[in-house]
Amino acid sequence: MVGALGNKIAAPKLYAPEVLEAIPRSAGRQALDGIAPPMCGYDCWHLYELSWLNPKQHPQHGVGVLVIDSDSAATIESKSLKLYLNSLNFHCFESEAEAHDAICTDIARVTGSKVSLVILPPSGLAPITREPAGVLLESYVQSDVTLPGEPWCDLSGAISDSTYVSHRLRSLCPVTSQPDWGTIVIDYRGRPINQRQLLTYIESFREHQEFHEQCVERCFYKLMQETGPESLTVSAYYQRRGGIDITPVRSSYAVAPEYWRTGRQ
Repeated sequence: MVGALGNKIAAPKLYAPEVLEAIPRSAGRQALDGIAPPMCGYDCWHLYELSWLNPKQHPQHGVGVLVIDSDSAATIESKSLKLYLNSLNFHCFESEAEAHDAICTDIARVTGSKVSLVILPPSGLAPITREPAGVLLESYVQSDVTLPGEPWCDLSGAISDSTYVSHRLRSLCPVTSQPDWGTIVIDYRGRPINQRQLLTYIESFREHQEFHEQCVERCFYKLMQETGPESLTVSAYYQRRGGIDITPVRSSYAVAPEYWRTGRQ
């Protein structure tokens, strides 16, 4: 399925949209007890090494913010995306608009759906950088022990809105086994959640091998199953690798794409 990842491949110097590889979303979702949960969302990619040539052969530089809807048939394998972006470095586009349209067309062909792209100047990162606000689980949880059979939430408690944050998200690439680090943010409306249980679950991903998007969907599905919330959104701000970072967002309701990144990314 994945050819570029895990293999030594030189960065192409000619425009090469054919290097883009799809990862079908269906495989990861079938692994969730065979049932894909009803969810909305998107994947927000920050492309830090976006560059091409103008008609005068002068390098143009930008930061791309690429959004792919979670309803797309496939997502993009990240190493193939890096190779594709490198293939633009020596390619001449008449304008930024032409570069924008070419990138969107190439990626949409692989994902099977429309994608959106905003190209920012290198100085445009500061306005879209913020730190998530909420209960930092690793600071709040007092006990290191989760008891067997401990409930996920207090069914007698009142419905309330909460946001939980943890910087302890770590998972493994399913191909290379290399670690991926991130900050997870959970926006939750429901009965009071057991924060110790939640933190223990987040930490359980440390040796778990799945792609970023699949990890977020697994977490979303688990929380839907265990807590029965009125609403839920799970976002994971994964740190960059190879000049690219990704923030998968999955929600129980339609959410408008946001371009935020964290300083950690």
